Amino acid sequence: MIPFTLLAVASLASLVAAQEGVGIGNQTIIPTSVDINTRNGWCRSEKDTCTTLCSKNWSTNDCDQTTLEVSCICADGSKPELVNYRNTMPFFICLEYIAQCVAGNTTEPTLQNICRNTNTCGNLDPADFVPTTTIRTTAAAPSTTGSSSGNTDAATTTSGSTDAPATTSPNAAASLDPPSFGFLRMAALLTALGVAGAGFIL
Repeated sequence: MIPFTLLAVASLASLVAAQEGVGIGNQTIIPTSVDINTRNGWCRSEKDTCTTLCSKNWSTNDCDQTTLEVSCICADGSKPELVNYRNTMPFFICLEYIAQCVAGNTTEPTLQNICRNTNTCGNLDPADFVPTTTIRTTAAAPSTTGSSSGNTDAATTTSGSTDAPATTSPNAAASLDPPSFGFLRMAALLTALGVAGAGFIL
């Protein structure tokens, strides 16, 4: 039974491809099988997601609601992996392919399960995308802080050198010397006069 159902899925994919379907791999649909308003909504979401994945800086961001063909190229030339994200054209086509596969096999529950379980759509949230430039900017921040710290230390050293010449002990000693020197001279003079007076008396 399983080989038959797998063959049925393969036949369905081949039939869609023969009618100029659009998609990735076997996940293809015919654009006109989807309402034009729905396709317009897909294109709006696709463009929004491309803008997010390119950090709002893209060179090409196109979506054709008639053919469902898209082009997303960032300003640096890189191309985001749209198939890995939700709210992109590959994501919407994948969901529609599964829905049409299930709807086309209402009498075959086994085949419907194969439609659901053998097709994987992108599941990454574009809102969680982190640009590489943000990481680089955050890593460079500590170097600025270190530079400021060094300047602060230099200022402290200068302040210390200014306080050194403030010592006044030599001047204090000099102010004490004159009175002591005068006292010694006076004592010596009195002694000399005393000796001379004694000699005169004698």
